Amino acid sequence: MSDLPNSATPDDLHRLLFNQAGMAMVAVDRDGKITAWNRAAQRIFGAPATEMLGSDWVSLIPLGERENASRLMTECLNDGSVAEFEFAMRDELGERRKLAVIVTPVAKSDGQPLGGLACVRDITNRLVLQERLAYQTKMAALGEMAGAMSHHFNNMLGSIVTSVDFALQSQDPEVLSRVLRKTADTLNRSTNLVSNLLAFAEGDFRDATYCELGEAVIDTVSETQRRIIGTKIELDCRIDLIPVLPVPRTAMMTMLRNLVDNAIEAMPEGGKLTMVLSDAGECARIVVADTGLGLDEESISRIFEPFYTTKRTDHDPVFNRGLGLAVAHGILKVLHGSFSVKSTPGHGAEFVVTLPYAENNVSR
Repeated sequence: MSDLPNSATPDDLHRLLFNQAGMAMVAVDRDGKITAWNRAAQRIFGAPATEMLGSDWVSLIPLGERENASRLMTECLNDGSVAEFEFAMRDELGERRKLAVIVTPVAKSDGQPLGGLACVRDITNRLVLQERLAYQTKMAALGEMAGAMSHHFNNMLGSIVTSVDFALQSQDPEVLSRVLRKTADTLNRSTNLVSNLLAFAEGDFRDATYCELGEAVIDTVSETQRRIIGTKIELDCRIDLIPVLPVPRTAMMTMLRNLVDNAIEAMPEGGKLTMVLSDAGECARIVVADTGLGLDEESISRIFEPFYTTKRTDHDPVFNRGLGLAVAHGILKVLHGSFSVKSTPGHGAEFVVTLPYAENNVSR
């Protein structure tokens, strides 16, 4: 503080800090008139203090944002609340800038309100960097997905070519039948992969056929019962009565199937699969749980990434989760729902889906 003389008072220090602060600071009285204007405010808004003192502070805000800004400052002055908001404006060079504002009350030592303080930061560069990072992340994810898709299809097509070549060299009807079955299975996997990819990419259910959520869960339970026949997997289900909640049938069935697939694949030696539909107040709640391999913290944090892979043990081959959980997550996001995952390695996993009634136009 070399600018301060030895006889400087606390007020001198406060004045120096105010003027040299890196963010714009605009003080207003209880009528919303500007009483103080620092150097950063002059730099951001392009006007000196001599022009701004005494003017209405909302004149700084674009017309479309003034009502909200005025309301927040009024609440700040009346009840001492702190509020934040953002707005866009053009600077003196015509460049579009994004500003973040925090309004705080200013009171005397006895608590009597004096006015308010608006602290303004230019966050344009930060947002630009965030957009660039988001774009780079998106392109990296697309590249990873393209590589994974190419790898999957290359393996499946290679398997088909090898099987067909082998069949062409054989006259044994049993060999031909076995090759055809294997080829059909591989093509079915390819079709499922493409279907999941389309569901992941589209996310628009406006023209979809709708059904009641309970119906979709019941149908999924029925499919699962047939699927686990002959396995060591036990199915335990509970379907409670909930308000009628319309959902896009194909998308919801796809999401539920993918959750069930994930649970079954996590129990190669068998176990217990639990499916529950219940009413959780403001939302419907679906639980799909298994007693399988479980997930560690890193896997949980990345479980919804397309083609994320993990290992069952140090010796087992890589277990590929494909697009299933990524598709389920994408569908739920469009339906304004949410996921939560609980798991411990070796002790199974529990996926909880919540679908709000209000966001899906359901009245209780």
